[in-house]
Amino acid sequence: MAQGPLKADHGGNFVMRPRRVTASVAWRHLSFRARAVLEAFEHAFNGFNNGEIAFAIHDIGKFIGNQNHSANAKAVAELIQKGFLEQTSDENRAMSKARTYRITYISTGKARAIVPATHDYEQWRPMQERKFGGARTASKNPSGGAVTASTVQDCLAETASTITESRGFEALPLGAETASPLYNHISGSSDGLQVSPEPLKLSAESSRADLGVEPVTLRQWVAEVLKRLGYGGARQLAEAAKVPEPALSRFRSGKNLPDHYRIPLQIECSKVIRFDELEVV
Repeated sequence: MAQGPLKADHGGNFVMRPRRVTASVAWRHLSFRARAVLEAFEHAFNGFNNGEIAFAIHDIGKFIGNQNHSANAKAVAELIQKGFLEQTSDENRAMSKARTYRITYISTGKARAIVPATHDYEQWRPMQERKFGGARTASKNPSGGAVTASTVQDCLAETASTITESRGFEALPLGAETASPLYNHISGSSDGLQVSPEPLKLSAESSRADLGVEPVTLRQWVAEVLKRLGYGGARQLAEAAKVPEPALSRFRSGKNLPDHYRIPLQIECSKVIRFDELEVV
């Protein structure tokens, strides 16, 4: 008796790449090396270990038959930046451990604890550019919210060099300023999401009417922040806002976010991108 079509992650015996992956904008802009590396991750997936796929750069090089570890590492970073992979641990060679990853178009978990795939790559868009004379410069407001510096590190350094006001989130118009501003300033600490000495003071016991921006807007805000943070940004933002990673992942894929997480998440987002810089659709 026929069992019908099998899911892409059935049993780990094979992996079928969904059409929505190869039809996405991010896939069309993906380098050939990055595609080869992504295939290596698909082979490393055994049907149950998504989110815990341990893969060292040297092992990736062996699989694709190319030991240019620097280029392979950049390909992994490209896959993360375009939303095909998410890094789920911060291990390194000094710890003698391989970092772990999640393929975003495959579900995670087992049996009744399965978390649907998030398909983060569908949110990625290329940075638009405009020409002025003979020089090419990035537009002021790229359509996909991509950063205008050459690397994520440059963006963070540029953000850290300026101190700007954020917007309020309590039951006020979104254009209104609060009396005690929150600065878009990144300190020298390791997590890169610390507030300046004069943070905006919001009550942790905000009522339902004081939850700030709408969930749709907050979801877009989170997406723009993760694009700017890049490598390991989802884990970094979740830890800073004290939001469980599965809850943040479900929220990004369209599910609801518990009310008590919304204000902390907005505060952490404002430290990376001011609300008035967000191009709300």
